[in-house]
Amino acid sequence: MVDSVTRKTIEAFFAAYENQFNAALKNKADLGRISEFYSEAFIASNPAGVMTGENNDAFRTNMGEGYEYYRSIGTARMKCDGVEITELGDSHAVAHVMWQALYLKNGEEILIPFENHYFLHMKDNSPVIFGWVSGDESALLEEKGII
Repeated sequence: MVDSVTRKTIEAFFAAYENQFNAALKNKADLGRISEFYSEAFIASNPAGVMTGENNDAFRTNMGEGYEYYRSIGTARMKCDGVEITELGDSHAVAHVMWQALYLKNGEEILIPFENHYFLHMKDNSPVIFGWVSGDESALLEEKGII
């Protein structure tokens, strides 16, 4: 059972993550700050496969390009709509984060809910993302008429 302090810490972490993501959508990204949410190395998986990466200049460049892409397809806002936590021992957890993405397409607002799963290491009582699992984002965006 996740204690209330850990739960509040992880929820605050994703609230800060949401704020930084939305600043980036307004072309006011602090890529240095955003990279602090991630560990020195990480793993990611989606239906296309598994990749590993390092938290370095190339990662920050890729993040900037990613936010540029999101702006280009009309992403207006990301909202963290809830966090469920699965504890993995004393210093790790999985945060199952429900998101609501708001897109503007041809003057219409399109709201798309989705879930990502973030692997967290509690470092000095603060979470840091060392991995994540996501669904098929491209297929979902295509299905909803975004791309």
